[in-house]
Amino acid sequence: MAETGKPGPADPFAEIALREHPMAGEGLESVGPRPWKKRMFLPGKEAAVRLPVAEYEDQLETFKEELERLRKQYRPYLRRFTPESGFARPRHDLKRFDFRYENEQDGDFSRVLSGQGEWEQVEVPDFRGPTKEKGRWTGYYRTTFKCPQPPAGKRAFLVFKGVDYKAAVYVNGKCVGTHEGFFAPFEFDISSVLRDENVLVVEVHNDYPMMGVGGTRLDGDKMYAATGPGWDEPVYGWHHCPPGAGIYNRIYVEERSELHIQDVFVRPLPDEDNFEAWVDVTNTTGGLLENAELRLQVFADNFTGEGLDVMSFPVAYAGPGQNNYRYKIAFPGFRRWDLENPNLYTLRVSLHSGERLLDESDRRFGMRSFRMDETEEPKGTLYLNNRPILLRGANEMGHLQQCVMQDDYDQLVDDILIAKLANLNFYRLTQRPVQEEIYDYMDRLGMLNQCDLPAFGYIRRSQFCEAVRQSAEMERLVRSHPCVILVSLINEPSRPAKRGKGHRHLYRGEMEAFFTAARQAIYIENPDRIVKNADGDYDPPTSEGLSDFHCYTMWYTNHMIPFGELYKGGLPPLKTGWKTGCGEYGSEGLDRLPLMQSRYPKEWLPEKLTDPWMPNAIVDAQSYALHGDWYPEPNRIEDWIRESQSYQAHVTRLMTDTIRRRSDRIVQSAIHLLIDAWPSGWMKALVGVDRIPKPAYFAYRESLEPIRVNLRGDRWRAYAGESIELEAWLLNDSAEEVNGARLLVTLRDKTTDYATYEQAVNLEAASSNYAGSVSLRMPQAAGRKRVYAEASLLDASGQLINGERFELEVFEKAAPAGEGVRIAHLGAQAQQVCRDMGLKSRPYSAGDEFDTLLVSSSEGFRVHEPEVSRKIKAGAQVAFLADEDGSASWLVGEVEVHREKAGGVFTVSCQAADPGGEGWDSLDFRYFYNRTTDRIEPLAGCAWRTEGLVPLLYTYGKPPHGSRPTVEGKPKLAVVGSLELGQGRAVFIGLLLQGRLGVNPPLDRLIAGILTGVRREADANR
Repeated sequence: MAETGKPGPADPFAEIALREHPMAGEGLESVGPRPWKKRMFLPGKEAAVRLPVAEYEDQLETFKEELERLRKQYRPYLRRFTPESGFARPRHDLKRFDFRYENEQDGDFSRVLSGQGEWEQVEVPDFRGPTKEKGRWTGYYRTTFKCPQPPAGKRAFLVFKGVDYKAAVYVNGKCVGTHEGFFAPFEFDISSVLRDENVLVVEVHNDYPMMGVGGTRLDGDKMYAATGPGWDEPVYGWHHCPPGAGIYNRIYVEERSELHIQDVFVRPLPDEDNFEAWVDVTNTTGGLLENAELRLQVFADNFTGEGLDVMSFPVAYAGPGQNNYRYKIAFPGFRRWDLENPNLYTLRVSLHSGERLLDESDRRFGMRSFRMDETEEPKGTLYLNNRPILLRGANEMGHLQQCVMQDDYDQLVDDILIAKLANLNFYRLTQRPVQEEIYDYMDRLGMLNQCDLPAFGYIRRSQFCEAVRQSAEMERLVRSHPCVILVSLINEPSRPAKRGKGHRHLYRGEMEAFFTAARQAIYIENPDRIVKNADGDYDPPTSEGLSDFHCYTMWYTNHMIPFGELYKGGLPPLKTGWKTGCGEYGSEGLDRLPLMQSRYPKEWLPEKLTDPWMPNAIVDAQSYALHGDWYPEPNRIEDWIRESQSYQAHVTRLMTDTIRRRSDRIVQSAIHLLIDAWPSGWMKALVGVDRIPKPAYFAYRESLEPIRVNLRGDRWRAYAGESIELEAWLLNDSAEEVNGARLLVTLRDKTTDYATYEQAVNLEAASSNYAGSVSLRMPQAAGRKRVYAEASLLDASGQLINGERFELEVFEKAAPAGEGVRIAHLGAQAQQVCRDMGLKSRPYSAGDEFDTLLVSSSEGFRVHEPEVSRKIKAGAQVAFLADEDGSASWLVGEVEVHREKAGGVFTVSCQAADPGGEGWDSLDFRYFYNRTTDRIEPLAGCAWRTEGLVPLLYTYGKPPHGSRPTVEGKPKLAVVGSLELGQGRAVFIGLLLQGRLGVNPPLDRLIAGILTGVRREADANR
């Protein structure tokens, strides 16, 4: 984050980004831009295709049409051709409960069991927040149900599909069992306590999560990261990071045989034309059960096809408790499961005693392989069905869970298809496993996913064994689903000693021991699982497997790596010899106005659209605090929505393209995030809770076109007659090569084509490749105008595969300014600025007359300060740069101008008119090119503060997190400021000028105007 002023405490997630920085150390390597040998495009005759510019409203209409097309395309895969089983376990669902929070009188627990106290009626699933502050609470769910004792040879099980967080379960006054962890199903044999009329009490304990509450040190034992399903309450519930709790999944009582099937896992081995069937059989008696038989049969489930006939396997004996039986079964001629054709089978397992059917269970599965190469460096190439794959996706934080909790499976299908429509091939189910129905539908719709263990930042030392146990539970939950290709063990692990938490949490060496233990626990459940130890590792490297970094450099400014370095092709330090994932990136775009008006609390919104308004009226919105490093501050709600959504689309396009160009090292990336679960819940989402996309959704979709051309250049503005070089890149996320293609590049404006170039190209599968560079000579311009480099990628037959537009702005080359203006300088840097600007200047000597004096040396200025101050008051102008001698302030007469931190920003804002009265574009002062480093570099070095200083260019002070809404806006920190002193003025310049003059026309115009004095009168009239 750029340092601007003295910000108050940041919100918890911005604070993490502020404190954590990559550390180049043992086991890490610095990664600069990809090396390539330059080759130039040749002049061509055929012009690139003119690309239409789609209006947002048109894109929305097309979105609706294409979503309907996808519904029809994938509807066949939602069918079920598996024949109905003739066997069913009797089941009784429990939905209606009474609920209340624990009170002081509940020390007498019989009050709870008997139903005393004031209760509210609820229906499961029920998920709720804390009673007071975010954190601990205990609550009770109570219901009655009828269930007689099961007949001989049968048992009754009470099954919970998910309780958050700890559950103690009482049936008819007896504790039948406990469970810790919010995502895993669990069950208890309640046969011995059943009566005709039964009382069920579930005591639910919520705790502080291990990462702490709201960024504080108040941490607990809860294995919870930073996301749950949320609940319908705008302050805490919509922002579902607070650790809520409850019975959020189904409960039922089920009758089973004393010997029954507990679980079935199908381990596909498609390269061997077979699969392994793992069948867990539970014996609830105290003795041995013999002479049982397992019969296995395979059906084509969502397509018409062949399966396998019944196969019988005698079971020698079943001991008390769980027994695991494994069979390798030949399966020639199977149909593979893949993203376009998600073919599913059903394995039906029947348990027999003689000819008596004891139990039967179905498990759907897909025949697919997923592996990671760990032999060829850089390691980490991913393969789906032995074909290389690059994972492009999005984070998911609650919207899919809400679909299941509300029984809205049509919306669940749409949400997965909305991802596919945007060219995503995987979801990161961020920071927790979800209900199994979600995996079922991803299986059917061909959507890969990564499942995360719910850990964030730290793991309590006392919870080491529990974390390992839950790792195994997670794998058992997801292991049979072909859509699940990766699991990860912790989000953004941090250094506990740095945060004063070493006495509570695992140090990194101990964390590595946890990774090893968790991997072994997962291996026991599924030997083929690919495990990513950490997602967004702030304490790298990990000793095993694929690394991952998170990068919000265009939101949390300079997070992980400055934007200019990333855009040039550099990466944060990476694990030596390995590829990596980038599990999170993005920025915030506010919700649509109709959504705000229909769902937001009225106090969050202005009475009239024309009233001044700031987005810190929205709880936990980040735009008010963080936008100032990137775009100017609006003061009306509709302007805020437009500007924030425009910037979000801009970030989405730039970051996605940048990540794709590094597919040689980045094999997995996920924007944060795709669809919001609640109004204002996570406005980094590209699609609102109303499922209407923001402009960034369409930017993401275009950037993720599987095969495309991408133009990249570090100079986005130039003078007429200058030549600008652009790089052309070929991005291929598909597993198919493209040979014999041509790439055309045309420089044009709206009416005229100026030049065309072409290159013969080939595209490797699952790769990004530099195709060549094109030198574009800028046309003449009167004032300034926009031109475009448009590229067309054509296949061997001449058909358009993809097109790209790169926008440039051309400025008229003005005659040298300053003729007749007397300019003097004090200091080496001041002299260099005059040289870079092509202005004649002389060293200042006592008694010299000048129109403008440029000062960079405090030592030199102190010698002449009394005389220079008098000349300013008499009408002269003095411009001050940041002091090359290290002083933190300038003293001009009796006025002291203080230097403040404002470095690292790539954008500064400007007044409505420039210092000469001409209008600046609001985005003229961003992304300045540095010819010395040949890349985009920050443009502000510092800001200035003193009474009466008028900001000409400025950034914004950072408000404290949770600051009260205000219509005045944030304080402006003058990066360039003007101070009237008598008849003259002093101008203070905090811009970084080295390497930037002569190649950034707005900057040249500003500095020339200041030094030649032609804008003094306009400034004086402000």
